[in-house]
Amino acid sequence: MAKTIQAPISTTKIVSFLNRNIKISPRKLRLLANTIKKLTPATALTQLKFINSKSARLLYSSLRSLISDASHNHNLDPATFLFDKITVDDGPKFKRMDKSHSSRFSRGLIQKRHSRLYISLKGEAKNGSKS
Repeated sequence: MAKTIQAPISTTKIVSFLNRNIKISPRKLRLLANTIKKLTPATALTQLKFINSKSARLLYSSLRSLISDASHNHNLDPATFLFDKITVDDGPKFKRMDKSHSSRFSRGLIQKRHSRLYISLKGEAKNGSKS
């Protein structure tokens, strides 16, 4: 008689957050996002708290809401969080003419760039939860 061996049930979940149309250039946001993706989310929050830039404030608020959502709504343990993926993509661009030299269209367009931020975390379920 052959024994059937059951693989342990993985309790790892992935929780994601999408923030669309952030009014910051994707390049500025990508510079900081690439540096924090190597860290754990808890240390990334403390690092972002003390960086004085707009991109740090936007990443901090997005990451804080994702961590609280994962721990409260999805019953994940905050000590086991790791970054799964952080991507910053282009959003819509608002374009207007540069009329600095009367009606001559010499400088072209002024583009106001926007970003889309996608963060996903993976973590283990809390002990005692069956979700």
